Amino acid sequence: MRLALLALAAALAFAPVRAAGGGNAESEGATEGASTTVELPMLVAPVTVNERLYHYAYMRVMLEAKDPATRDIARDKVPYIIDAMLREVHRESIALNGDPEQIDGDGLMKRLLAAANTAVGAGSFTSMKFRDTIQTDDPVLNAAAAAAAPPPEPEPAKPQTASAH
Repeated sequence: MRLALLALAAALAFAPVRAAGGGNAESEGATEGASTTVELPMLVAPVTVNERLYHYAYMRVMLEAKDPATRDIARDKVPYIIDAMLREVHRESIALNGDPEQIDGDGLMKRLLAAANTAVGAGSFTSMKFRDTIQTDDPVLNAAAAAAAPPPEPEPAKPQTASAH
């Protein structure tokens, strides 16, 4: 009986490792090596015109590394890449032709790609793209946020004083 319980405990102890795919380095390497994309955390960029801040743009940046080895190096250097990109978007406006409603996507891509290549090494990234770009003053988003806001709290009832009879 004790031997059966010991065998069951050993099987259960190794079950999470097998379920997670542990021990199969061949399949891990195949999926890891297939993509050279480095997805960065959300980047927040100020939209300014003539040194006046209008709003912020939130964007997710996807960098395409030249090879899997560069991708691995870049993943270790994500904080440095983000720092270089933040410095770049604060150095010069990202607005298109002085219009705070439009972002200069092509110019911003060139600037951010250059910043990433500076942080990791010249020629490390071949291209980049944006995903989930949001401007904070978008009327559609603001209307949706206002509609989703909870109603105001009702005022608490005033305590009634007991009358003396």
